[in-house]
Amino acid sequence: MSLANAPADLVADRPVPRPENVDAAWIETMLAGAGYSVAVAALSVERIGTGQLGDTARFRLTYAPGSDAAPATLIGKFSSTDPTSRDVAAAWSLYTREVRFYRELAAKARIAVPLCYGAQMDAAGGFALLLEDLAPAAPGDQFKGLSNHHAGRAVREAARLHAAFWEQGEGAEYRWLGTEAGAQPFYTPGIFRSTWPGFRDRYDALLSDRQREVCDALAEGYDVYDRSRPRPRCITHNDFRPDNMLFDDDRLVVVDWQSVALGTGAVDVAYLIGGGYAPEARRAAEPALIDAYLDELGGQGVTGYSRAEFEADYRHFTFAGINVAVGAAMLVQRTERGDQMFLTMLDRHVSHVLDHDALSLLRE
Repeated sequence: MSLANAPADLVADRPVPRPENVDAAWIETMLAGAGYSVAVAALSVERIGTGQLGDTARFRLTYAPGSDAAPATLIGKFSSTDPTSRDVAAAWSLYTREVRFYRELAAKARIAVPLCYGAQMDAAGGFALLLEDLAPAAPGDQFKGLSNHHAGRAVREAARLHAAFWEQGEGAEYRWLGTEAGAQPFYTPGIFRSTWPGFRDRYDALLSDRQREVCDALAEGYDVYDRSRPRPRCITHNDFRPDNMLFDDDRLVVVDWQSVALGTGAVDVAYLIGGGYAPEARRAAEPALIDAYLDELGGQGVTGYSRAEFEADYRHFTFAGINVAVGAAMLVQRTERGDQMFLTMLDRHVSHVLDHDALSLLRE
């Protein structure tokens, strides 16, 4: 694992434990770094989540008398055991990005994120975050999509994130996020062109003619899609979808910050709306959601970004979810749920591209 961007004080001199090997001493050490003096009298662990790039567990803790008042449950996020997924995480510094987001950006982001009680990495690719347990808040579901109420909350959260870092991304303190000129963070012409043929062969019997047409066109015209956008850049989430959000009656909390990078804010909005709805429902909800995003962006103090500019960016990034569906399917550990999710995403995002006549952009 490349640790070029990893804070030196987080690289442990011994391996980060797997969830099943976490013991009281490790929890105590992590919490001590967050300012808690505790002695763990008992702990239990249960696996949760369906992440493709990491493993997640809930720790239930009992503290000895005299300990500080500390959380009774915590969420641990750990590196994947799958070598392919770990290689992808290393190539794109995904674990480092998430650690640095919580350390350096979360407090400035203007949106709700879990509290982080500790982070650790090791030279072999091990990674762990100890996070606030937000239960009973429930995660969204990529298959069910979003209600209009939840989608409205989500686009406003996106606007707050983008506004918090609007035109700030070129500073030296953000260099670790990447300063590449391409349109969509992480996804280059080589990534899509190398993964699409394998995706097409793997899922051949399940693909429609229009899905093949759109993906073939994107592969051919990807250099046009990849041109840098003439817009202010900001910090973007880049996997802004229902599975990475926790909802309750009072708030929406955004999780999974492994893909945080510098980009154009519209990438998160188009990706969320295009993938969070079945096509007919998306067409009905889309105008109001765009209004909500732009209203919140303006309310957060962003000026000089017209509706016409946003709509051009939004149309461009209708391709963003296709990139993720195809690329991630072929780059991370394959699972049955992952297959269903990536095919669902592809279908919805292809419809989004066609509804906005975005194929014509590839010929400009």
